[in-house]
Amino acid sequence: MTIPRIPILALALLIPLLTGCRGLGTQRFTAFAPSQAQELAASSRVVLDVRCTGVTVYPDYNLWENQQMLAPMPRHWKTDLTFAVEHVVRGKFDGQSIRLHWLRDPTPEQSQLLAIAKTNGFAFNTGMPLRLGFDSGSGRHWDHLKLMIRNE
Repeated sequence: MTIPRIPILALALLIPLLTGCRGLGTQRFTAFAPSQAQELAASSRVVLDVRCTGVTVYPDYNLWENQQMLAPMPRHWKTDLTFAVEHVVRGKFDGQSIRLHWLRDPTPEQSQLLAIAKTNGFAFNTGMPLRLGFDSGSGRHWDHLKLMIRNE
């Protein structure tokens, strides 16, 4: 006995609709502690020392939360960050700035590794010195993105 394909397809489309799409399209990253600077550099094609110059934070609702008449206070955030490139540590990067679009909110483990405390739900702030590592990317999305807070 075979199961008809139409109900299976409808169910496959209905499940994401009901559960939501939190995190869909957000930029994932790996956090490194300052003591892991050599590991970050060794695992990335391009490594940049940057300083945060712009932070824009958006709520990251799932579809169910977004459908509510009065949307609840968001528990998850996504962030657009703009950085001024201070120094190219490894690889080649020609730009003077770099932008991360919809960076996923750090998990508690990532926040601990980065040694940042969330204030009012926001983890990053203007003026924050970071080291970024990535393999490739363009515009707003970077492959195998790695972040580390620099100690100055």
